Amino acid sequence: MVRLMKSLFLGIFLIVAASAVLLVSDYRGRVQNMSGTPGGSASNGLAADDPAAALHGKVRAGRPVRVAVLKWTASVTTDETYEGLVAGLAERGFEHGKNVMLDKFSAEGDMPTAVSMAQNACGGDYDLMLTISTPMLQVGATANKEGKVVHVFGAVTDPYAAGVGISRENHREHPAWLTGVGTFQPVREVLELTKRLYPDLTRVGTVMNPSEACSQACYELAKKTCAELGVELVAVTVDNSSAVYEAASALASQGVQVFAIGGDNSVESAFDSVVRAADAAGIPVVGYASMYAEKGALFGLGANYVEVGRIQAQVAADILGGVSPADIPVENVMPLKLSLNKNVLKKLRDPWRIPPEVEAQAAIIVDESGTRHLSQEVPAPLGVPKAGAGAAPGVRRWNLHYLNYVDSAPQEETLRGFLKALGDEGWTEGKEYALTVSNAQGDMPTLAAMVDNVLTQNADMLVLTSTPTLQTAVKKVRDIPVIFGVVANPVLAGAGTSDTDHLPNVTGISSASAYDEGAAALLACLPGAKRVGTLVNPSESNCVYNFEQLKAVFAAKGVELVSVPVSTPTEIPDGVRALLSMNVDAVLQVAGNLFFSSFAPISKACLEAKTPLFGFDTATAVKGGAAVAVARDYVAGGEDMGRVALRVLRGEKPAAIPFSPISRTIVTINEKNAARYGLDIPASLRQRANIVSGE
Repeated sequence: MVRLMKSLFLGIFLIVAASAVLLVSDYRGRVQNMSGTPGGSASNGLAADDPAAALHGKVRAGRPVRVAVLKWTASVTTDETYEGLVAGLAERGFEHGKNVMLDKFSAEGDMPTAVSMAQNACGGDYDLMLTISTPMLQVGATANKEGKVVHVFGAVTDPYAAGVGISRENHREHPAWLTGVGTFQPVREVLELTKRLYPDLTRVGTVMNPSEACSQACYELAKKTCAELGVELVAVTVDNSSAVYEAASALASQGVQVFAIGGDNSVESAFDSVVRAADAAGIPVVGYASMYAEKGALFGLGANYVEVGRIQAQVAADILGGVSPADIPVENVMPLKLSLNKNVLKKLRDPWRIPPEVEAQAAIIVDESGTRHLSQEVPAPLGVPKAGAGAAPGVRRWNLHYLNYVDSAPQEETLRGFLKALGDEGWTEGKEYALTVSNAQGDMPTLAAMVDNVLTQNADMLVLTSTPTLQTAVKKVRDIPVIFGVVANPVLAGAGTSDTDHLPNVTGISSASAYDEGAAALLACLPGAKRVGTLVNPSESNCVYNFEQLKAVFAAKGVELVSVPVSTPTEIPDGVRALLSMNVDAVLQVAGNLFFSSFAPISKACLEAKTPLFGFDTATAVKGGAAVAVARDYVAGGEDMGRVALRVLRGEKPAAIPFSPISRTIVTINEKNAARYGLDIPASLRQRANIVSGE
């Protein structure tokens, strides 16, 4: 019996083994017959877990690609995006009805319908999903969380805040099957232009659906911008489009002077309701979309959504051509377009005015009679970056952010030099680059918030001045280049261990004072000086560093450098009086952000005491009470920064560019101040002077 059972088991095992071999052989044969590629699947001829590879295989085989285009609702924005999408695909050789089959679906603002559409697009009948608007990105990504199809999105305000796995810090970090383009509305530009058309503006109203991520992102930026403009932003929230008219009417009754609308699908689909409420109140509507003027707004400034669709199509065409979506970063694009409606002006209760230079920049104008006119060219509005308008789709325009810690002459001169360097290379603001300049006004929490804001604005480069700004940036910024200036010692600020060994994304121009030259100038005027004084801000590491360096230089010359600590502008008057009571022969004020912006009390006290004052900033002698200043040329330093920035933008790695000092030093003499101190400026110093003032 045992022998019989062994024989049966052996026979069964051999039968099963033979069957397995036949099944594997037949599987491989069927796959190769269908796709020519071992390891493929019956449905598409390639690995089922790699939708991009399957898509590429279909295109290579010359088989039509089925594409689902999903819109959240029918609107001018989504319709224009779709128009550009179809045109852009055709420009790349993918024509509807030939090698691609486009099926368009609209949820009409209904979430269950949107979910059903997305599930259908990911159910196996489609090779590619294209979504238009933020809600459809979110719904599509949720339905496609297992990566069954390639997904390319467009017309999305803030894809990094959509909650679909796209990193704001690293734009290449996203699901391997998902990519697209963001189109953040020009909220700041719209509000700045609004203030320009009505300078007495104090109260802005907006209607928004807080459940929409795009709407919330626009609202947060609008709130910040209004605060900067000294304007109050009043918001009323809605859950759906049917509540928009009531919300707008309620806002009008609260005394708002204008409605600012945009970035919200619920409100856009009921835009006529906003206009109706505005007309009844005699106030204008302005919006973050270019088509709004033709729908009754005073002006609309926003993306040219035909171009947005065309750029989305370029991304999709790259993928159809073989590029992996995993290798395409999610970037923000905003080809701007301005439309004006002069017919609205006669309905307004307040004296709104469209300046001629703004009118000249409009692509579309509705005149006083209601007639629509098109311009031959489409320049950007004055004071508003072009963001690629008029350029070929996809042409790169660099987004630069420039941060200052305080207002001061060195910061102003540095920015002037920076812009000059870019201009000398033929770069024009609004064409090759957009520049956002911000100032923390000496407030560290504001500075930290400014750096955080840069990281949310898709900046290509952070340019900054001052040690506090650099210290804040090195703690927060990792993935974009940082170019610094007006920093005495970048190593001390945490940017590296030496001028050549530094953080890989940081480089720039150091501005350590001309310690030897400054001390020599003072001693040339006062050869018998034995004790020199200066104020020091102990909370500024750059100021302390400057003091220590100057102290060492004077010590080598047999001169004592004494100091009094001060930390705020209000401490300076008492501090300088205490310094002058220490029997100093002269004051040589070391550089620091506090003293750049608060030098007047030092000048006043020294002039009254007739104690000679010297400085390390040109402005201290030209505008202040210093007799002589030996200063770094901050305009030249700005030019040095600009040239470094251009090198990085053209492809050089910041890590390979050493920190360098400002390339030029300026000696300034104020004859009037010198006479008040009883100083005789030696001829040798006068001959070396670049500026002689007050004669």
